[in-house]
Amino acid sequence: MKKIVFCCLFALSTIGAWAQPEPPKGQPRFDPAKFQQMVEESLTKAAELTADEAKAFFPLYTEMRKKQREMGRQIHDLKKNAPQGDCKACAETITKIKRLQVEMAELEESYYQRFLKTLPAAKVFKVMKAEDDFHRRMVQGQRQGKRPEGQPRGQR
Repeated sequence: MKKIVFCCLFALSTIGAWAQPEPPKGQPRFDPAKFQQMVEESLTKAAELTADEAKAFFPLYTEMRKKQREMGRQIHDLKKNAPQGDCKACAETITKIKRLQVEMAELEESYYQRFLKTLPAAKVFKVMKAEDDFHRRMVQGQRQGKRPEGQPRGQR
């Protein structure tokens, strides 16, 4: 009987180890710098940006995305820590979330106006489309359980 219990426990622990693959040693599961590089390469190629255009555009783009991520984190935190059962507190939280969403849209609008000062409108549009395509490929790759084209090994 002890052998059966031991074998079952061993089998369960082995299955658990297979279910959560570890990244290769010394390599993080997600490398933000590598991801940023992939985004820049993809957008540069799709929008046919010259080296000078990319040099002028990507600092603005990165700055905008950083601010959007921060606002997104604030929204996430508000939703995560939402009050339970208190209608007045819930209404205040909804108001804060909606205000942040409006601010995020206004932020994006102001940056797109700045983008138009550094790039022709046709290239800004290509960047917008390429960004959507890039993120769609990344999501599809994760759904299919494989690495999207251009994604470094060891990441999912």
